[in-house]
Amino acid sequence: MAAQLDTLICQGCGANLSYAAGLQALQCDYCDAVTPIAHAAPAAGTAVQRIIPLSVEANALAFGVLRHLAANDLVPDDMVERAVLTVNCFYMPCFAFTVSYSASWTASFGYNRTETYTDHVLRHVDGQSRRVPVTKSRTVVDWRPVNGQDANKFLMLAYAGSGLAPAALPLLDRLQNMLLARPFDAAFASGVETQPYALPQHSAYSMHAEARVASVVETCVKGHAQGDQQRDWHWNASTSWEASAVYVPVGHVVIAYGGRQYNAWVDGTFDANLVTDALPANLDKGKHALRGMVAPLLATMALMFAGLASTSFFYEMQAERVAAVGVLWVLSIWRDKRRAKRSRQSRQAALAKRARHYAQPAPTPAPELASPGSGPDLVSLAMSLVSAVIVGVLLYKLVNDPQAPPKAVAAVTAVTAPAATAVAPASVYVNMPFKPVQPLSPMLVAVNARDWATVGTLTEQARPQEPVSETAKEASAGLLQQGAKELLDKNYKAAIVALGIAVDADGANFAARSALGAALIGAGDHERARMVLAKLLEAAPGHVDGWRNMAEAAALADQPAEADASLRMLLHLSKDRKLTTDALKKRAAAGEPDQFSEAVARVLKPAPKKKPASKKA
Repeated sequence: MAAQLDTLICQGCGANLSYAAGLQALQCDYCDAVTPIAHAAPAAGTAVQRIIPLSVEANALAFGVLRHLAANDLVPDDMVERAVLTVNCFYMPCFAFTVSYSASWTASFGYNRTETYTDHVLRHVDGQSRRVPVTKSRTVVDWRPVNGQDANKFLMLAYAGSGLAPAALPLLDRLQNMLLARPFDAAFASGVETQPYALPQHSAYSMHAEARVASVVETCVKGHAQGDQQRDWHWNASTSWEASAVYVPVGHVVIAYGGRQYNAWVDGTFDANLVTDALPANLDKGKHALRGMVAPLLATMALMFAGLASTSFFYEMQAERVAAVGVLWVLSIWRDKRRAKRSRQSRQAALAKRARHYAQPAPTPAPELASPGSGPDLVSLAMSLVSAVIVGVLLYKLVNDPQAPPKAVAAVTAVTAPAATAVAPASVYVNMPFKPVQPLSPMLVAVNARDWATVGTLTEQARPQEPVSETAKEASAGLLQQGAKELLDKNYKAAIVALGIAVDADGANFAARSALGAALIGAGDHERARMVLAKLLEAAPGHVDGWRNMAEAAALADQPAEADASLRMLLHLSKDRKLTTDALKKRAAAGEPDQFSEAVARVLKPAPKKKPASKKA
């Protein structure tokens, strides 16, 4: 099933044409002339092979791998700077299976109930033992047998080639680009390797899709769970599928580092979606942590040994000694956190340096360090010196201080104990982990500037959605209802599955996108919620519920500027500003304070009144 590609010739100079991923068009190898790719409609009744065009250049794919390494605390710090990357783009042969299933299931749902009962316990009353009745409570479970039906349809990709490493196959589970698939045109594969098909449809399904299909069916069936507990799940499911051959763009990036090679596979339409081999471990990080624990461990063991060897264990545990050991542990933790922060800054500095080489935008915010080798950390050296001094003084005190008094002298200990407890522990401040603030979109920048004319202009530039069939719209609407019910029952996992499939079926189902964002917020996946809601608001900038959910997701993801701008956009779009303001105030006042309630308080804070100018006498 490998595609037979013809050589494409430039009409201007006669040189060969190659596919340019960034332009999604053909470009001459000699004169750089661009030739658009014509998309002819397929003939009726024919099985059309589809292709997802490669849309990310090789430099961007390599830089996506470097970004992944820079964000990974477990790899060596110099890997971003020293790794040599080689990129090979190719089309992966796959089958897109449209799977339909129908399942009959039975289960037992348990509902907790508190009941009271009388127990007879043995009591001693007036010198006699007797059993007296006592009322107690316990939780019992009422089990109810339940059965039902479930039917659904979803899309799944399965690899149909040979020779691809098993570590690359999980990339298919993360691909969300089937809406980009087009009828196959050889022009899209000009100059790009196209791997041949090696498996027929049934073999590809049984080897690479059947187990994943069963997992999806299980998740959907168990999404009907009710009550407080469930057990005895049984179901019989019948599945059917239709397959179409589709080429999926993948960038294979070989990472050469430390005399070894590691592999990464990157989505050819989104360079942040990638999987890798097992990468080398950051051994220096473990060694640094062990060295940092030597001082506090030595002090702790010395103090414990002195207490056990003394006639009075608690006499040796004097407040200043315990405080000294505590300070050593705090300094050790602080030093580790500081090193981790400098490590991240070092990797970001190396990433910014290599961004120029790959013609990619530098990371934001800009790294504080100019280069990975910017000299020793004087603060960490000072903390190590302080730790050594504290250990030396503590050991000197333990060796030379008088031993504990005999246990018979109780009056002395009674007098000295309050004096020991009066010593207040030292206040030590530990660096909190740093989370970079992501830049705002042009619309949110305009919202914060109250430039509503620009906001209106950007709103009119909404991204259109690909049209889908009426069957897909109906399936998406049904899944939206199911997902909304699960979301109302706070069954976030089942809601995410149903709403995610609804969005895949119909990208223009904005209500499903907004509800998916709310489900991800409820599940605690705030970063993914921001990504889903950002796509919604790009396509529908006037979606009020989308801005409300985006404000909460951004606030809980520690992006206060984005949260504030989203709340202002919500108030701007609201038809009843007072009703919206009251609802936000009610949410901010309910439960424990969190980042979202703080954002609401900031945005709704009344502007300070200007003092009247004083009149001159």
